Amino acid sequence: MRTDLTNAEETLKVLEANDGLKRVRIVQRSDAVYVLRPEEWYQDVFEGEIVAEGWKPTYCNFGLFGSADLAESEAIASFDWLVHSPRKNA
Repeated sequence: MRTDLTNAEETLKVLEANDGLKRVRIVQRSDAVYVLRPEEWYQDVFEGEIVAEGWKPTYCNFGLFGSADLAESEAIASFDWLVHSPRKNA
């Protein structure tokens, strides 16, 4: 099986909600376009035991941006649960 480099992408930054249960990944696609990938944490429990857990996407793609900074600004404006997250000054 070969890797499809046309769909290669790199996560540049992850913005998380204060509760740690939601996040937005800022991703650069192979075509140099940036997208937001909102995700939320899930757990599947069967008979009291966790059988699966991880991050699941809440949208396929959210927006197309020319830079990571524009993508981050849009994420903060679009997802109110990011507003109260601590930020590092760049």
